[in-house]
Amino acid sequence: MHIKVFIGLTFSEDNFFAKKIQSFRGRYDEKILTNPSVHMPLVPPFEIPVASLESLEQEITEELESFFFGHTGDQSVRFTGMDVQSHAKKSLLFLNPEAHTDMLHCEESLIQICREYVEDREKRPKADKKFLTIGRFHDPASLHAALSVAQIEFQDTTELPVSSVCLFTKNQGIWYQQANLIEFSPGLSAESLTAALP
Repeated sequence: MHIKVFIGLTFSEDNFFAKKIQSFRGRYDEKILTNPSVHMPLVPPFEIPVASLESLEQEITEELESFFFGHTGDQSVRFTGMDVQSHAKKSLLFLNPEAHTDMLHCEESLIQICREYVEDREKRPKADKKFLTIGRFHDPASLHAALSVAQIEFQDTTELPVSSVCLFTKNQGIWYQQANLIEFSPGLSAESLTAALP
């Protein structure tokens, strides 16, 4: 038996930017009911044997604790505009994270760990474009209307405080937060972390 999982960032939602994202999602993202939290995948979805879930969780937790040793204070991801991705009859509207965010630097080691748990080599996760989905659309007219609104509401470059790196699992078509692998708390500034992280 297999289970579908992904590794993602969760964000603090008690700030103005997160509330703005949730307000927009409430109008334009049909999955806000099944994926209520603001999150962004680090390692895209993949399948592993259910029996391997606990081992994967432990190994990734150890990797994250090592990577962020002594630096689990304030972490944030800065966003620098938006984009659209279309596939078949569906389009996603999303915010683009800044490419050189410290939080994204551990992606490579996480992907390597996850790949070892996937039996089918063709289905092993690969590095992928990172983005935070804010809307899903099934027709061009709805997308165009929402894009006009988004260009006004998200015109400023801003950032979200990171709460945790989380293991998500899928059950009956809905993604659940299985476990927080590492949590971040206020203390150090983002600028201090930029200078201190390897």
